[in-house]
Amino acid sequence: MSCSFSHNEIIAAYLSDPARPPERELPWLESDVRKVVQVLQRNKVPLLSIAATEHSGRVVDAPSFRAARRDEERLLNGLRAEYEGVREALASEGVSDIMIKSVGLAPSFPYRSDNLDVLYKLEDVDVVRRVLQEKGYVELKNVEEPLKYLFRKFHLGSSVSAIHLHAHVGWMVSFLDEHGMWKRCAVSDDDPLVMVPAAEDALLTTLAHYFYEDKCVALLDVIKLAHCVRRGVDWDEVYRVATWRGWRDGFNVSLLLCAYQECALYGKSLVPPTILRQAVSELPDWTQSLLKRRLGDSALERVGHGAIAEGTEARRDLPLRIPFAFSKFFFYSKLLRDPTRSRKRKLKDLAVHTANGTKLRLRIHSQPRMLVTLSGVDGSGKTTQAKLLQSAFEVCHLRVHTLWSRGGSAPWLQLFTRWARGAADADPRLEQTSEQLSAQKMRARLGRFRSPLVRWGWSWLTAIELWLRYAWGVTLPLIMGRAVICDRYIYDAFADWAAHFDERAEQRGAARLLRLLSPRPEIAFWFQVPTRLAQSRATGWLLESFVDSQTAAYERMATEYGLCRMEGGRDKEELADELAYQVLGRYFARYRTALNHVFLKNPGQWR
Repeated sequence: MSCSFSHNEIIAAYLSDPARPPERELPWLESDVRKVVQVLQRNKVPLLSIAATEHSGRVVDAPSFRAARRDEERLLNGLRAEYEGVREALASEGVSDIMIKSVGLAPSFPYRSDNLDVLYKLEDVDVVRRVLQEKGYVELKNVEEPLKYLFRKFHLGSSVSAIHLHAHVGWMVSFLDEHGMWKRCAVSDDDPLVMVPAAEDALLTTLAHYFYEDKCVALLDVIKLAHCVRRGVDWDEVYRVATWRGWRDGFNVSLLLCAYQECALYGKSLVPPTILRQAVSELPDWTQSLLKRRLGDSALERVGHGAIAEGTEARRDLPLRIPFAFSKFFFYSKLLRDPTRSRKRKLKDLAVHTANGTKLRLRIHSQPRMLVTLSGVDGSGKTTQAKLLQSAFEVCHLRVHTLWSRGGSAPWLQLFTRWARGAADADPRLEQTSEQLSAQKMRARLGRFRSPLVRWGWSWLTAIELWLRYAWGVTLPLIMGRAVICDRYIYDAFADWAAHFDERAEQRGAARLLRLLSPRPEIAFWFQVPTRLAQSRATGWLLESFVDSQTAAYERMATEYGLCRMEGGRDKEELADELAYQVLGRYFARYRTALNHVFLKNPGQWR
């Protein structure tokens, strides 16, 4: 059992709530500023909510603290700007919202949350989903829950905004009285963009979230509890909602655990002692025994009186972890006791939650497969976009494999490749630039392919090579349920042949067989770029006529094979964002698998 908090944890606690009068002199000089920042960030305390005081200046004005604070300020400004555009669009549709994780503590915009959790009225959900998609957001079906939908917006392969659309405040089932929430909510004091719940609803949300989902009491949870109490809480209303939703016992436990952590950090709790004593008295004997073993024999009794003395034996961890089985017991109890659900609905809730939880605990991952191919001449930006698209898939917690391929690059083809290049020796009497040398080598290589026998041999050798590469790098990952991104695919091989052979190479027997044996892409992109731009971007010099021949081949294949034409000459950021939106949007539109069906995890399966 941990006997005391570290100096850095104590300083972090009083920085987070400077209104608390310390019971003893704080160890300002013994603290390490970098570690204090780490404690605050690990406990998701917004650094922007911390102001310098008479004693805290040493920490708050330190370079490491100010640098971390500037990072958070940029994060807040970016997220707030993104959401402001969404909110304006929704307001024009007559849709309002409540930021359910905000308790009104400045800054009230909850930028430190993993997602921006926003409550909308049930009848507005379809409008919100449509508006978010119009604003470039992708709906992530792999994390969909009942009446909760996660949307992300991507920029350069990273998530720049994540909006968790809630039609209720809950996990599987509702924990609050949403109708009452809409009546009691109000605009925050510091930000007109933020509609915050009333103190009662904010308190219930905070306790339910940490106890049933996070399963740990972080410093931010303690600060939120204290802020709600300072705002003024109608405890009768709090207990009415908790009882009506079937989690009064879970509320008592979560309140006591949070108050315990508050007492351990600050010596006493702001929650009225009468409320704490009532919570203790309502606990079953087995729960009291378990909490005593977990926290200390006398800790629970002292929390019931609203304070823990300095020398009291008690568990002091930050954050305070809650056993999984303990939290889960109270969750199942809530599912069974919820008087707002019918017996049939309760059985369905139990089945869905158990199936979903089993899949999660067994770490079973199942996702649809998808093949995305990026084609274009050298210098069109394929490799850059493939890496950014891979990053976007990974942000969504999807397994993705990326493959680069070029016909003739296999080691066993190197001897033939070197011969086919046919690099003529430069005339030592002439001074030639690197571009001139590259052009000379390319012309010599093109001359080698004038022979029909060389064309036939080269096309079949590279077709075999690519088929083997695709069997291992594309077909196998697809069978394993991966998403596969190909940087160059069969279309690029056909375009290369067309430029080398000066013919419609995609009609060759080797090309037809390779296309027949290769997996068909779900979506195939062609990055069309002007020849001059491709020449300026490519690592080696490209003959203009060669690039023009490749482009003509892509033009034909775009019509014949349905390649999706993209203007590769556009800004890299704009192109990456459009690719992420198109590809992930199509991917999640069919996010269903047989294994997910077994575990009741396909989108909308529980409705």
